[in-house]
Amino acid sequence: MQFLQRKVYLEVKKHIKSPEISLILGPRQAGKTTIMLKLSEELESQGLATAYFNLDVFEDKQYFITQHTLLDRLEKLVGKGPAVVFIDEIHRLENAGLFLKGLYDLKPSYKFVASGSGSLELKANIIEPMTGRKRIFLCLPLSFTEFAANKLKVDFEQVTRVLDTNPYACQRLTAEYFTYGGYPRVTLSETHKEKVATLAEIYKSYLEKDIQLLLKVEKGHAFETLVKILATQVGNLINRSELASTIGVTQKTVEKYLYLLEKTFVIFLLRPFFKDARRELRKSPKAYFADLGFLRLAQGTLPVSKPLLKGSLFENACFLRLKELNLLETPRFWRSHSGAEVDFVVTSPHTGEVIPIEAKVSPLKRQTLGKSLISFLQRYRPRQAYIYTKKTNLNFKRFGIPIRYLPFHFLPPALLKKS
Repeated sequence: MQFLQRKVYLEVKKHIKSPEISLILGPRQAGKTTIMLKLSEELESQGLATAYFNLDVFEDKQYFITQHTLLDRLEKLVGKGPAVVFIDEIHRLENAGLFLKGLYDLKPSYKFVASGSGSLELKANIIEPMTGRKRIFLCLPLSFTEFAANKLKVDFEQVTRVLDTNPYACQRLTAEYFTYGGYPRVTLSETHKEKVATLAEIYKSYLEKDIQLLLKVEKGHAFETLVKILATQVGNLINRSELASTIGVTQKTVEKYLYLLEKTFVIFLLRPFFKDARRELRKSPKAYFADLGFLRLAQGTLPVSKPLLKGSLFENACFLRLKELNLLETPRFWRSHSGAEVDFVVTSPHTGEVIPIEAKVSPLKRQTLGKSLISFLQRYRPRQAYIYTKKTNLNFKRFGIPIRYLPFHFLPPALLKKS
């Protein structure tokens, strides 16, 4: 199968020289195994010995009875080192955190790279023992930059420029990404039928294998109903009481389900930005999905290959664009008790100042601002504001504050890393 270039691949590759355990986490079928096998292949081509274990395979799992059992096996496979050892599906191992901690503390001449599903983070006995001994890398579905770079066969840094000079390619790739999202197997599938079938398999596997079997969630129907409701209410405030009543569970169960969805990388929960608790919302979160194809499948709109681009889908897509930036703080949203609302508020990693960002799929008149954004500008006086649009690129000022209409294929310049 074709290998898709991933930013996380470059990050893990760079970390190979570090003694810390490289721990790759992410949802099912996001590309973790492919990354490990490709990295193993590349390292071996450079003359470095590697070993690979998949704990879904019984023949491999038998060597993980104790740390010394594994080390004995490694010595037979690759000698006493140095070597890089890849351990796939580490969450299948009981007390995986203690096992990896023990390996690290024995200080063998091996570098360990392990992968696990989102459920790994849910088990405190796995993550906590590894404090100071591991670095976590998130392997999520392809970002738009990764998706476009692979389709165009260009470097990540070239994507914006190439799309800006090729409107047809920009429109085609944006439409495909909005329709099917960025799961690797979906991206590599050729036809609409194949893409839908692959997404349906991922969706079903998540609900049946991750949630019901691995995480042992009761009332699977209620859980799936919650996923579908959240999909139809993307970008809306989450009303836990209303959700509990609708799906027939307690508010505590709704909280548990939201936690599971977030920790298994299906959704991201955005918390409100506030400085004045009396006048601004400070509790209710919003939910955005980690993949647009998964979102559309949950909405029931995926059978249509060319959907009407709704504001909520565009808003979710813009959120995922901001997630690409790996900001120190997760984007938030702003809402006053009077109802004024700004889609995203991010903190600049360079200045620490807040930057409001709106997502508007409908065509905008030149130099038009909504009342909510105006309210935020007057209250916080930020140095910059952005409005994501489908394709408009325009600069102007309001109250002396630079405002920029930003096409979807751009990332906010004020948030990019300084060279």
